[in-house]
Amino acid sequence: MAMVILAYMSFRVGEYGFGLREGYTVSAVFESVSGLKRDAFVQIAGVEVGRVERISLKNGRAEVVMRIIPSVRLEKDVTASLRTYGILGDKYVDIAPGTPESGYLPEGGEIVYVEMPADLDKLLRELGTIANDVMAVTASLRHVIGGDEGEANLRSIVENTRDLMVNLNRVVERSDKSFGQLSESLTAASREMQRTFTALSDISERISRGEGTLGQLVENRELFDNLTTTVASIQKITDQISTGEGTIGKLIYEDETVENINLGLKSIDRSMESINRYISKTEQFRTFVGYRGEYLTRSDKAKSYFQVRIQPREDMFYILGLVSDPRGRRTITERSIGGALPVRIEEYDKSGLLFDAQIGKRFKDLALRGGIFESTGGVAADFYTLNDNLKVTLEAFDFDDERRTHLKVYAAYQLFRNVHLTAGWDDFISKHGNSSPFLGLSIHFEDRDLKYILSSVPTSP
Repeated sequence: MAMVILAYMSFRVGEYGFGLREGYTVSAVFESVSGLKRDAFVQIAGVEVGRVERISLKNGRAEVVMRIIPSVRLEKDVTASLRTYGILGDKYVDIAPGTPESGYLPEGGEIVYVEMPADLDKLLRELGTIANDVMAVTASLRHVIGGDEGEANLRSIVENTRDLMVNLNRVVERSDKSFGQLSESLTAASREMQRTFTALSDISERISRGEGTLGQLVENRELFDNLTTTVASIQKITDQISTGEGTIGKLIYEDETVENINLGLKSIDRSMESINRYISKTEQFRTFVGYRGEYLTRSDKAKSYFQVRIQPREDMFYILGLVSDPRGRRTITERSIGGALPVRIEEYDKSGLLFDAQIGKRFKDLALRGGIFESTGGVAADFYTLNDNLKVTLEAFDFDDERRTHLKVYAAYQLFRNVHLTAGWDDFISKHGNSSPFLGLSIHFEDRDLKYILSSVPTSP
C-alpha cells in the first residue's frame, strides 16, 4: 500500500509540481536571461499563471518559451520583464497586463514588449573600472600637488587665474562700451553734419535769390526799417520788465508769484510719478503664447499642446490651452447588456480636443498649479533650476476611484531663447497600457516678441 501511494504521489508531483502539462505556450526574446532557470514561475500581479518551459538561443538573444494556464488569456500588448525575489533570490518572469482592445495572443505567439532589468555583473564591472580610473587620477594629482611646494603652486595658479579673469572682464566691458559709444557718436555726428551742410546750402541759395525773411531783409529797405522799429519796441518791453511792470515783471520780482508757480510744478511732479507707477505695473503684465509637441515612443503617435500663459505679476500666472491627444477624450458610461446589471464602459472620442485652464503661484524656485488638466481636475508642481533654464514638472489629474490617477513627469531644458527641449514619461502608472516615454520640442513667444514679428511683416502698399 505504501509503495502504491509513493508511486502515485511521485506521478502527481512530476506532473504538477515540476512543470505544467496543460495550457498554451507563448514566447519572449530578451537580451540576457542570466539567472533564469527552466520551470521558473510566470506571474501576473504576484499570482502564478504559468512556468518557463524552455530557454534557447535565437539570433544571439535568449528566447524564453512559457506555458500559460488555460484560464488566463494574455493581451497582445502585455509587457514581460525579469524580476528577482529580494536581492539574491531566484528570478521569475513578470507580465504586466495589456488592454483587451488589442486582442489576445494565440498559441505560440510572441510577446513584443519586454523590459530588461539592470545587469548587476555588468554594473559591478563598470564600477570597478571607474574606481581604477579615479585611483589613477588621484595618484597623479598627489604627485603634482603633494607637499608644501605643490600646494603653494596650486594656490598661486588659482589666484593668478582669478585675477586674470577679473581684469579681462573689465577690459572687455570697457572696450565694448567705448567702441560702441564711439561708433554711435561718429555715426550721429556724420548724419547731423550732412543735414547741416544741406540746410546751409539751401539757405544760402534762397538768400541770394531774395527769398525768405533774411533774403528780403538784405534786398528790401522797407523791411529793414520795420525790423529796426520792432527792435526798439522790444527794448522798451525789456525796460518795463526790469522795473517790475506787467505780468512777466511780477513773475520775476514778486516772491508770491514764484511760490505759486513752484506749488504748481510740485503738483505736476506728483501726477507724473503716479503715471510712471501705473506704466510700471502695466509693463509687468506679460503674455506668453506657445506650442509643445510630444512624440509618444511606445504608441508611435504625437500629442500637441497650444497654451496661452497670462502673467500679471512675477509670482502669479494663469494658463489657458487646447490639447490634441491621439487617444482622444475619455468618457465613461454605464450600460446594461442583455438585461444584466449595468457595467462601466470607457470610450474614447478621437475627434475632440481637450482643454486646460489653470492658475499658478510661484514660491522662489517652486511653482504650484491647480485647475483643469486635459479637461479633468488636477494639480502640478514645477521646480526651476539653472537660472530657470531647466524646469522639472510633475502633474497629477484625472482622479478616478476605479482607475489609477494620470501621473506625468517631464523636464524642459532651454536650448535657445524661445525653444525648449522636453523629455519625460506620460501616465507612467497606467494599468490600461497608456504608459509611454516621450520626447518633445516646445516653442513660445512673449507679447513683445509677437509685436516685433508682426511689425516686421511687410504689408502691401
